[in-house]
Amino acid sequence: MKFRHFLSLLVAGGLSLSAAAQSQGYIDGIDYYKVGQYSNAKEILSKTLNDAQTDKAKAYYYLGQIALAQKDNTTAKECFDNGIAANPDCAYNYVGLGALALRNGDKKAAEDNFKQALKLGKKNHEITVDIARAYYKADPVAYASDVRKYLDKANKESKFSEPSIFILEGDMLVDQQKFGEAAAQYEQAITADPENPEGYVNYAHSYFGVNPEFSIQKLQEFLQKQPNSALGQRELAEKYYDANYWDKAAEQYGQYIKNPNHFPQDEARYSVLLYFGKKYPESLAVADRLLASQPDNFMMQRLRMLDYSGMEQWADAVKAGEQFFAKNPNGDFNANDYAKYAEALNKNGQDSIATVVLTDAVKKLPNEASLWDQYSIALTAAKNYPEAADAYAKYLSLTENPSVGDYFTAAGYYLNVASGYQKEGKTEEAKTAADKGLEFMNKVVATAEPVPVLYQRIAHLNRMGNNDVVNEATMAAYDKMLELLNADESNLQKPASLNMYRECYYTLNKYYRELKDMEKATEMADLYRKYTEILEQLNQ
Repeated sequence: MKFRHFLSLLVAGGLSLSAAAQSQGYIDGIDYYKVGQYSNAKEILSKTLNDAQTDKAKAYYYLGQIALAQKDNTTAKECFDNGIAANPDCAYNYVGLGALALRNGDKKAAEDNFKQALKLGKKNHEITVDIARAYYKADPVAYASDVRKYLDKANKESKFSEPSIFILEGDMLVDQQKFGEAAAQYEQAITADPENPEGYVNYAHSYFGVNPEFSIQKLQEFLQKQPNSALGQRELAEKYYDANYWDKAAEQYGQYIKNPNHFPQDEARYSVLLYFGKKYPESLAVADRLLASQPDNFMMQRLRMLDYSGMEQWADAVKAGEQFFAKNPNGDFNANDYAKYAEALNKNGQDSIATVVLTDAVKKLPNEASLWDQYSIALTAAKNYPEAADAYAKYLSLTENPSVGDYFTAAGYYLNVASGYQKEGKTEEAKTAADKGLEFMNKVVATAEPVPVLYQRIAHLNRMGNNDVVNEATMAAYDKMLELLNADESNLQKPASLNMYRECYYTLNKYYRELKDMEKATEMADLYRKYTEILEQLNQ
């Protein structure tokens, strides 16, 4: 799936925002817009539009740009007009109207608006770059000369110090999939403005595939300069997540969701990360909090069941599982959902219901190996040994590389089946089951290191397949078992090994007695007593 101790504080506080939690207000929305996360930007800008510290003219400009990106020209026009009404001297909204005119194919109107923007923003080189970006977004090929014209103008007037120039240059290189060159441009933006959020975030995105550690380092540097940036906090959490640093991702998400400009969906991810980090109480606290306002949240319903299972609170896990499945009759359940619910039922003493759940699960998801494994366990608990063995065999058939232990377990399943059939007098069925078990044991001995227990199981299977009577194959398996036991003197100090000796000689005593070979029977009886005495002395 590991996490920091501070998370325990979140449980007691119900993840409520602390008085010290801070954000950058509408600036966070602008930051999200500038790195191309329009939905996130719109949510924050809309939420903070009427805050006292919000520059409404700029906020409307970016809301208009978002509308343009979403091809909603009507809303874009309204936003730019509202921005001008809020502050007619703000140059940005004239850039917006110019971009809208380009979208509508009216280059003359666009140029008029751009002239007004440049007039009002004479010393704001970002305005010039935004005009270049407007041309680039409208048509990078048709307006290539215009893009270059305004970028050159911004470079000249800023003396190559305007960071947004390098950002646009980097974005254009990303569009050409020249990620290394793009990262170099974003690095230039950071050099020009060490607190430029776009430079750090875009660098992290473009360079992550090349060097994840360096991308993460860049975001850490940014947060040292702007610790309240919701964008920076979230992006660092995401990069930890993408790099599989679960503990760091969870810690960073924990910090980020205290920011008033966090997104509710990120709380859900935080809860999931806590679960994978085995911080079950903390994960449950987040899930419960979200479910209080979002009772139909599918993922949080799932997590309640998983968290209770993780804490081994089986009755609560069963209740949560019942609610999860009942509330979502058409839910997109996965194999783990069924497996965890069945496990909770088994642990809570509800084996028969667990079997019903898994019977339904393997019908719906017949190619999920883990379900067949759980199904075999449930069937065993229900004492349905034949179907349990077949379910485990199905599990192995769906497993890409079964282990030696898997094959040994499968042989054990079929040994139980053969033994059961023998007790019922079903000798043919017992032989069929024993033969299946021997097939699995052949796979085991083909690759596994020879140890006595392997040949003990082979001996048992041969007996059960031969009407519970020792045959040559049984004798050969016991001989190999004894050879391996005798090869290691330490076995005389191991109760399990001594019991193998005792079992072998007890069985052979019975075998020779039935053959009326009393000399061999007596020899076996003496050996049985010998190892029994050694075991008794060991246990004293």
